[in-house]
Amino acid sequence: MTSTAERARHLAWASAYRASRPPGVSAMSLRKVADAGTVTSHHCHLLLHALAARSAQAGLTEVSGHLSAAADAAAHARDRWLHAARAVRRITTDTPAYLSAVAGEASDLALWTGRLAYADPAWTLASGPAHPARPPDSLAPQPHDLPLAVAAVHQACHTLTSLTHTEQDRIRTAAQAGCILVPTQSLPDTYDIPHPFARAPHDRIDLLLAQYADAGQASRQATAAVEEAAEATGAPSRVLTAARAAATGASRQASHDHAPGRPAAPASRPRAADDRPEPADRPGPVEHTLRRLGITRPGLLSRGADIDRAGERLIIDAAADLEPSQHRPSAVELNTSAGTTALINHALASGDPRATALLRRPDPPSREPPEPEAEP
Repeated sequence: MTSTAERARHLAWASAYRASRPPGVSAMSLRKVADAGTVTSHHCHLLLHALAARSAQAGLTEVSGHLSAAADAAAHARDRWLHAARAVRRITTDTPAYLSAVAGEASDLALWTGRLAYADPAWTLASGPAHPARPPDSLAPQPHDLPLAVAAVHQACHTLTSLTHTEQDRIRTAAQAGCILVPTQSLPDTYDIPHPFARAPHDRIDLLLAQYADAGQASRQATAAVEEAAEATGAPSRVLTAARAAATGASRQASHDHAPGRPAAPASRPRAADDRPEPADRPGPVEHTLRRLGITRPGLLSRGADIDRAGERLIIDAAADLEPSQHRPSAVELNTSAGTTALINHALASGDPRATALLRRPDPPSREPPEPEAEP
């Protein structure tokens, strides 16, 4: 399920940089993503509710409280996604039958969260919600199983938040290109259009975008609530929180630095050897893989941690040393696989402020003004 969530985020992120002309946007894809968002949010609600009950059984009162609050937030996100799904059914596109890769991964996420949430391991999307939920003690048989279960839900909620942003961008760009259509009979009589479908008026687009904005806000609130539970349980998905905080901080700092009339910031002093932030208390990709393989020998785990730290330093140092004019791949090109994403996220979670260079696109090189032509 985690891999599906990561793939869905990557595809959604990459699609934001592609043209929204067909086959980039279709009514089928929009509806599939909205339906998947609704269903996945409901499954997250069921899972978080069960995990809250399991935590209470284990005497983890504080953790149970965080999970209960997250379950309520996921239920609210489900309702907002449902409104968006209903709104998107009132429009169509000039390529209605194309199914995007993002829509496929979003549907897979709904499927896998359902198989985790329901007692039936053969549950499918066609089965619907009228099935018994998985018992809490089956979802997390032992207290030490809670972090992994919370991490799975965290990944799903984080992905839903990303999807709301990319879907809004795709709808907005497609509307500007005239690809969003509505039935002509749904328009006022003042529209004299001799065709069954017409370009969607601005108010219809604004209403649709407002529904997605509400779903996005609710999904962000659900993700924030799950982040609290992830921190409380020590879930491995805490790296998502660190990455989001780093990205938000970099964006705010960039906006602040480029504010009109703001003087250039003074050069920062060199970082002393003992002036580095403490490394995050979470395993890196190599150590995490060793632990998942069942490796418990301290020597091997220590070597894995050393490799992670060396890779982290190499990535951060290399990114920080790049000149603004030097070509480097965009963030989308860096995140071409789940493995690469894990490396980048681990570097972001290191606490080194230079790691935010991984999230910034280089400034375009300044162009020399053209020389004036010589007068004849």
